[in-house]
Amino acid sequence: MVWLRWLLPPASLILLLVSPAAFGLCRQDLADAIAQEIQNPQWQRGQWGIVVRDLRSGEVLYNHQGEKLFLVASNVKLTTVAAALDHWGASHRFVTTLSARSPDRTTLRLQGSFDPSFSSQALQQMATSLAQQGIRQIQVLELGGVTPVTIAPTWAIEDLTMGNVAVVTRLSINQNALNLEVIPQQLGQPLALRQPETNFRVVNETRTVAPSEPEFLESEVRGQQIIVRGQLHRGSESAQMRIPLTEPIPYLQQQVQRAFAQAGIQVLQIRPVATAEPLPDLLVRHASPPLAKLILAILQESDNFYAEMLFTALETAQPGYRQRYLAQIGVQGAVLVDGSGLSRQNWLTPNGLVTLLQEMARPDHASLWRRSLPRGGRSGTLRQRLRGTPAQDRVWAKTGTLAGVAALAGYVEPLEDRPLVFSMVINQAGETTAHLRAGLDRMVVLLAQLRACDRASEGAGDRWVLGLHRHL
Repeated sequence: MVWLRWLLPPASLILLLVSPAAFGLCRQDLADAIAQEIQNPQWQRGQWGIVVRDLRSGEVLYNHQGEKLFLVASNVKLTTVAAALDHWGASHRFVTTLSARSPDRTTLRLQGSFDPSFSSQALQQMATSLAQQGIRQIQVLELGGVTPVTIAPTWAIEDLTMGNVAVVTRLSINQNALNLEVIPQQLGQPLALRQPETNFRVVNETRTVAPSEPEFLESEVRGQQIIVRGQLHRGSESAQMRIPLTEPIPYLQQQVQRAFAQAGIQVLQIRPVATAEPLPDLLVRHASPPLAKLILAILQESDNFYAEMLFTALETAQPGYRQRYLAQIGVQGAVLVDGSGLSRQNWLTPNGLVTLLQEMARPDHASLWRRSLPRGGRSGTLRQRLRGTPAQDRVWAKTGTLAGVAALAGYVEPLEDRPLVFSMVINQAGETTAHLRAGLDRMVVLLAQLRACDRASEGAGDRWVLGLHRHL
């Protein structure tokens, strides 16, 4: 770093060397540092809610409107996953079955159980197993649990059309959505669309553009026709589009017909039924990955469909279970209407989220919980955030974003202090998503630099004492 001497005057060099980034931030100075950020004129129209606690002792290091209800977007997923783990345990699997009405087996039923991961490949394996039992014709194949479908009335229509979530059915295939690969071509040419085999007609209204133009992709489903619009830069990488289906039953029927035909089984009639029970004679069963693996899509990648399927499964098994669980662990005043946080009728307090995070840091949950959360600058929805800062690799947190809303809740392991648990959220700031996230990240970096200046030696190496051990 000798070259800095030639670029900076002596006073500037001194300021650089004594900055918090170099020596850390004393605990007693944390409140002033955060207050300076949230009092920035940039946030004058917004509402901040921030709570920071010592994970070990529960000592409150900072509290700004911690008891106020906020929109916290995808931080709602923390409550969904925590309640599901409490109810079922990490080893729970969702089972899809093929069953028959004995003794003639002319009527079979494909029965779902809200497995969000069930795919065309899994269906093909089940059909092949059935063929190996000597079945070559099915007069009636019932699709159990595909009606009614669920569309939350408080979701924004753009969340459906832009692929943020699909409708929920007990039996779903490929997340009730079509997945397209979109590939840039020569300048001015339409993007190439690589799609799975379906009966949908795809109308390509896209183009390849110069880097100076904006990139976007969107879709619209009209019956059996899908219109794809948008543009990508020439020479850029291909993109994946998930196109949710507001009416998934025809797609389910197509996938089932194709899978059984490929297995050499003729299906004369496919009939959706609302029942949730298999027929008496169980022929084939397919188990999902364990819940411990399914929650990675929810927490790491913030997958809304997985979250809604898990929430609906939980509500079906035990109505009101999540709300009772939250009240039991001391989370008060939560108003929740979905599993993903897409609705603008979900309300949580920062104190409530911190209480939940403290509960999940207990030894029986801590290891799974920590590795399931995005890691700053490294994984999940934080892979591109906090890079090159003192918070990289020292923050494990769930993100949350809606228009005008940004939230972050999780854990920080400062280099020279004990672990912290925090919840930060801003509502109605009138700023872009990028600016909102930048504000959150600046405050998380402050936490990562924290030092217990008045007791520097106390617990300096005491990391994740409640079970969150260094093994990532």
